[in-house]
Amino acid sequence: MYVIDLTHYLDPKGAIAPERGPARKFADFVTAVVAHATDFDGPDGTPGPLCFRCRKRDQRFVETGLTEDNLVVWRCLACGTEGQVSNWQGSFWDLSAGSPSA
Repeated sequence: MYVIDLTHYLDPKGAIAPERGPARKFADFVTAVVAHATDFDGPDGTPGPLCFRCRKRDQRFVETGLTEDNLVVWRCLACGTEGQVSNWQGSFWDLSAGSPSA
């Protein structure tokens, strides 16, 4: 299980810090997971982001959700990779208020 603190991937202004490479790919995935999990106004049944790790061609979308203690959680149904994200509240990808945070 991946245990992620979103602030570790952000610069002081709140943008994604890694500019390229595997760290950027992972940061893009994690922020997409946060946006998907917190988009309560989005259409039901919208698939989650594609798994960053999965090599399988079918069913690579991850399921996302929120726990009672406000962790964003995700799991790839194809490969079983899963994780949790903390400190996402108030980030640009926090859509829980209906629009991106400023």
